[in-house]
Amino acid sequence: MKIQTKATTVLERTSHYLKVGVLKQKPAWYDVVGAYPPHTDLTKKAKVLDLQAQRPDPYTSLFGTRNNDGTIKTRPSPEDRLQKNNSISRIPKLEFLEDELRDVFYHQHPWEFSRPKTLIENKGDEFKECDWSHMLQFNKPLDGESVVQRTLWLLAESKKQGKPKSLFEAYDKARFEFYRLRMEEEMNSAVSKEESTMYGAVFPSSNVEWGVQKEQEFIDVWAKVAQDKTKVAMANRSRGTNTAAGSEEDKGSETSIWENSFEIGGEAEATEEKK
Repeated sequence: MKIQTKATTVLERTSHYLKVGVLKQKPAWYDVVGAYPPHTDLTKKAKVLDLQAQRPDPYTSLFGTRNNDGTIKTRPSPEDRLQKNNSISRIPKLEFLEDELRDVFYHQHPWEFSRPKTLIENKGDEFKECDWSHMLQFNKPLDGESVVQRTLWLLAESKKQGKPKSLFEAYDKARFEFYRLRMEEEMNSAVSKEESTMYGAVFPSSNVEWGVQKEQEFIDVWAKVAQDKTKVAMANRSRGTNTAAGSEEDKGSETSIWENSFEIGGEAEATEEKK
């Protein structure tokens, strides 16, 4: 079926056909379309592009659309790159006080990294349930992050009270609170172990001893493998030495063809004399 490109003029063309006699009677839709004539052309038309009216390419317009010789500039010059990478347009590096406190704490206490940490979160907003007016939290273990958040809380609280503390004072106070709670935790663990021992609990080895024992098992296996490889290497080395010595002896035992012929001639003469 041929595509109708003039759908909005259907009423006009039908009226002309009725007037000239091409159509003998009006179509059923003639009066309805006459009362509500179409005013929007829904047919798709090819878009005509005007090259002069097009918007310039953002990349080329950034450094200038055209050069003096009519060519389009596609690469920035060293001056353009210098202007693009200056300190004004460069993205600044984000710096937070929390990161500086974490860096200081874990440099002073590197063994805190050896303590296991839980990285699983149920909702991701567990930090909202923490109250840093005290160091110990019910939904968070005691670690370096507790010192950091406690230090920030002490700084904010001192400003509210009108007696601002320095960062060193707030950090020092939080750090000594951490020490006190850590010693209390270790003391409770030692007392709990002694009480369990008193009531009959048996601890065959501590965590450190168990780890050393497991490590020693792997060391024994590798020691045996190293011993076997050492024997093979020594055997190869001795075989190479024996081969070199044997070749030197063979070279010493070799005589020239003239010496062999002389010995054969002498033996023949001695045999004839005996006869």
